[in-house]
Amino acid sequence: MPETKKGVARIPVPPPKRPVASDPISKEAVGAEERLTPAAPSGGAQMLMSDRSAAKRDPLTVPLIGLLLAFSVISLILQLLIAFS
Repeated sequence: MPETKKGVARIPVPPPKRPVASDPISKEAVGAEERLTPAAPSGGAQMLMSDRSAAKRDPLTVPLIGLLLAFSVISLILQLLIAFS
């Protein structure tokens, strides 16, 4: 007589501990050079969040580079065959 199949084992996981929010830093505590003005936003976040559709690439770039690489490898093999023959 075959054994009955058991259900999926479920392990209870406690909810993740979230840090307690502290008081926000006042503007007086932050120096003038550390404050970000609307005229000078941080460059890193703007680059990461920028729209990728603005920079269109040529769809033939990768295949052409692949062909160039393949022909250079073939040329190298032929040069080695000629040099050692």
